[in-house]
Amino acid sequence: MRREQTLTQQAEMPLVRRATLQVQQEKRGASRQRSADSPSRPAPHLIVNATPRDQAVSPDQKALDVQRALRNLHLLVRSERLYEKNHPSRLDSLDGAYDSLRNAAETLGGLEIRVERGGLVAPRISDAHLPDTRGEMQALAIDLQRAGIRNLAFSKKFHVGELDTLARLMKASLLRSEEPAEDEGNSWWPARLLEHRVEGISVNTQTERRVDTVLASLIAALVAYGGHSPRETAEAPIQAPHFDDLVACLRLLARLTPPLESARGLSPEEAARAIHGAMEEASRDSVRMLLSSVSQYGPREGERPQPYLQRLSENIIFEFLSAEFSSGSLTPSSVRPTFHRMGDVIVEAGAYPGPHSSQHLSSLAVTWAADTHREQMVDRFWLELPPREKSAVLRGPDVWCVPVAALRQTLGQLADAGADAPRREARNIVLNYARRLEHTDPSARRSVAAGLNELSSIIESLWPNQLPEDLSRGAMKALDTEPAPETAALLAAFVESLGHIAVNRADYSGFETILSGLERVPQDKEHDHVAALAKRLVAQDRWLLLVDAALANRPLDPVLPRLLQRDPERLLDRLTLLLTEPRGAEMVAAMARLLRAIGVPVLNLLETRLYEARRQRVTAAIKLLAAADPERLLRGLARAMASWEWNLQDLAVSELARPANAASAKSAAFVFSAVLADAHSMVVPMMIDQIGLVQESTAVPLLMEIAAGEHEVLRDQFVRIKAIEALGRMHAGEAAELLRTLAESREGLTYAEPSGLRAAAADALALIENRPSFKQAQAAFGAPAQSSSNYVIPRRYVRVPLESPLRAQIEGASAGLARVRTISLGGAYLESPRKLTVGDSIKLEVRSGLRRINFTAVVRNIGPDGNGVEFVYMHDEDREKLRKLVQRHLQL
Repeated sequence: MRREQTLTQQAEMPLVRRATLQVQQEKRGASRQRSADSPSRPAPHLIVNATPRDQAVSPDQKALDVQRALRNLHLLVRSERLYEKNHPSRLDSLDGAYDSLRNAAETLGGLEIRVERGGLVAPRISDAHLPDTRGEMQALAIDLQRAGIRNLAFSKKFHVGELDTLARLMKASLLRSEEPAEDEGNSWWPARLLEHRVEGISVNTQTERRVDTVLASLIAALVAYGGHSPRETAEAPIQAPHFDDLVACLRLLARLTPPLESARGLSPEEAARAIHGAMEEASRDSVRMLLSSVSQYGPREGERPQPYLQRLSENIIFEFLSAEFSSGSLTPSSVRPTFHRMGDVIVEAGAYPGPHSSQHLSSLAVTWAADTHREQMVDRFWLELPPREKSAVLRGPDVWCVPVAALRQTLGQLADAGADAPRREARNIVLNYARRLEHTDPSARRSVAAGLNELSSIIESLWPNQLPEDLSRGAMKALDTEPAPETAALLAAFVESLGHIAVNRADYSGFETILSGLERVPQDKEHDHVAALAKRLVAQDRWLLLVDAALANRPLDPVLPRLLQRDPERLLDRLTLLLTEPRGAEMVAAMARLLRAIGVPVLNLLETRLYEARRQRVTAAIKLLAAADPERLLRGLARAMASWEWNLQDLAVSELARPANAASAKSAAFVFSAVLADAHSMVVPMMIDQIGLVQESTAVPLLMEIAAGEHEVLRDQFVRIKAIEALGRMHAGEAAELLRTLAESREGLTYAEPSGLRAAAADALALIENRPSFKQAQAAFGAPAQSSSNYVIPRRYVRVPLESPLRAQIEGASAGLARVRTISLGGAYLESPRKLTVGDSIKLEVRSGLRRINFTAVVRNIGPDGNGVEFVYMHDEDREKLRKLVQRHLQL
C-alpha cells in the first residue's frame, strides 16, 4: 500500500522533479546494494538497530546539524515564494533542505520543532531557543507562525516529495487569511497533509509528554470555568482583545500563582479553594483568554508550575504588545512604559498576606517587581520584533526607543552581510540614532549617549576608512549644550572613543576636526569638562601614535604638524627620548622634516634648550637644530659655547661640519673664527680645519696670529700646525713670509721651531707659491682626489690604505687591541671587536715598526667591523712621525 502511494505521488509530480527523485533513489539503491554485498559490514538496518547514530554523535554536533537543517528549510521556504516550481534554484534548495533534514532526523531518531515567539525549540536538543546569530531561526519562526504551524515533526523516514508538498502547502497557507479561526487553524494542516498523503511529516500534532499534576489540575479548572464560552463557538470572527482584557487576564494569572507556592504550606484543599475563588471572581472572558494562551503555549516536558506561569505571563504580554505594535496602536516610545505597567499589575495582584515580609509577594510577582527583568523583557520584545517593523522604527525619529541589544543585533547582521546596500543601511541607522542627541527628552538623550558608547566597535567596522564628520560634529555639539552631568559624561566618553578610532586608523583630519571643535568652546568653569576631554584626546598613548606617524618613512601628512604644535614642549621631550634609542640617528632626518613643517614655535623652544643645564636636552637640541635649522644653532653657538663641556662643543662643531650642512658652511666658518678662543683645545683643530676648507678669508689674520704663536690662548703646537695647514689650503699670499720664517728661522745652530711645525709650514708655503713640492703637499692635506662625490665638503686629508694593517692599543674605559686599516693626518679606521659610541674620547697608540705614535681621538662613526676616529690632539713629535708615515705610503 505504501509503495502504491509513493508511486501515485511521484506520478503527479512534474517531469524534472520525478527525474531528480529517480536519480536519488538509484543512488540510495546502489549504496544499499554495496553495503549488502560487503562481507565486512552488515546490512544498514542492522547497523541502525545495533549502534544508533545518536550514540556516535556529540550533543554539540547534533545541535549544529539541526541548525543547518532549519537554515536550509528557511531557504526552501523563501525559494518557494520567489521562484517557479521547476526553477533550478528552487530545486537546489529543496535538495539541500531534504539532505540536511533527513540527516538530522536520522541522528535524533526523529526531528521535532516547536515554534515559539522569537525562535525555534528542538526538544530533543534543549528546551531553550536554538542559537540564532544571523536571525534566520527567528525569520523561519515568523514564517511558520504565519502559516499556522505551531509544531513541526519529521520522522526518521520521509521522502523528498513530502518535503516538496510541505513547501507548497506553506506557500498556499500564507496566501490565505492571516487570522484564521482557532479551530480552523488546528484542523487545516492535518487535513491537507492527509489529502496529499504525507505520512513522514506532521504539523500541529500533540505529542505525549509528562505534565505536572498541579498544572494539569489548573488547566482542568480553566477548562471547567471558561472552556465553553459562547464566543468561542460563534461564527463571528475573533476580535483582538483590548488592553483591559489583557490586564484582567494578567491579574487572574497573578492571583492563581500564590496558591501554587509550595513555600506557603497550603493544603491541597486550601489551594484548590483559592484557585476556584480566583476564577469565580474573574470574568468568563478573562478565564477563556488565559485558557487560550495555555492552549497555545502549553507546558513543556516536566516543567514545574512556577517557571511555566512565568513563561506564560511573558508570552501573553508579548503576544498582545506585538499585535498592538503591528496595528500601530502601540508607539515605540510606549513600549517600555507598557511593560512597566503590566509588571505593576502582576506585582499588585500577586501580593498576599503573610507573617513575614518575604511572603508578601509570590515568586511571579517578585520576578516582575525587579527592574532588571522588565528591561530584559523590553530587550526581548525588540529582539523578536519582525524585521520589517523593526526597520521602520530604526529609520524613524523613535529609534532612540530601541534598546542597544536589539540595535546591536540588527547592525551586526547588516554589517556581516558584506554587500554594499546592507552596510549603507546600517550606516544610515547609526547616523539617525546619533541625531536623536538633539531630542528634547533628557532620558532619550541619555539613552542615545549610552547606546553610542556600546556601539563603538560596530561604528568602527561600518566606516573602515574615515568616520563621518556629521557623527563627531553632532556629538560635540550635544556635549557643548548638554546640561545633565551623567549624559555629558557619556557623550565625552563617546567623543573620546571617536578620537581614538581616528588616530588608530590614521584619520588625522577627522581627529583634528574633533580636537578643534572641543577647543572652540568657551574657556569657563561650565565647560571645564570639555577642556579636560580635549587634553585626554592627546593623552600619552595617542600622542605617541601621532609622533610615530609623523616620523614614519612616508610623506608627511600636513595635519600632523598642526596637531603636534599644540604641545611643543612634549613633542621635544619625545624626540629627545627617541634620539637616545639605538635607531635614533636614523630618525634625525624625519625629525628635522617635522620640525621644519611646524616652524617657529618649536624651533624657538628648541633654541632655548641650548642654554639649559640638562645635558641630554642640550645634546638633542644640537642634533635637531643642526639638521632642521643650522643658522639657529650658529646663532646660539656664540652664546653657549663657553658654558658647554668639550663633548657638547665637539658635537655642535661636527654636526655643523657635516656635508649635509654645506649651505651654511661659510656662516659656520665665520662663527667658528669668532668663538675660537672660547672653544676647548680638543675642538679647536676641527674648527680651524673647517675655516680653511671653506676659504674664510676674514679669518686669515687670526690664523696668522695663531701660527706665529702670538695668540693669548691658542699656543699649543698642534693648534699652530692646524692654523698653518689652513693658511696653505686658503692660498693666503699674505702669510707666505710668516710661513717662510717658521720653516727656515734658526737660533744659532738649531731651528727655532720644532720639526713638525717646520714641515707643515714648508708644505703650506709650497701650496701658496706653487713650488715643485706642491703635489706632495696637496696629497698630504689638500683636497684629495679620491674624495667621494657624495660629500659636498672635501675631505680634509687623504686616506692611505695600508696593505699590512698596523697594530694599535686603545686605552681607557674601552681598552683593547685594534688594527689600523686606513690612516691619514686627520684620523684612522680601526678594526676592533670593542663596541665604541659616537662621541667617545679615547687614547690611541699606533705601532709602525719600532715607532709608536700616540693620539687623542674622538669616535666619529661606527661601521660593521670597526670605528672611524678623528685625531683631535697629538704632540709635535707624534705629528711628525704620522706625517712621515703618510708620506711614505702616498702614491704620487
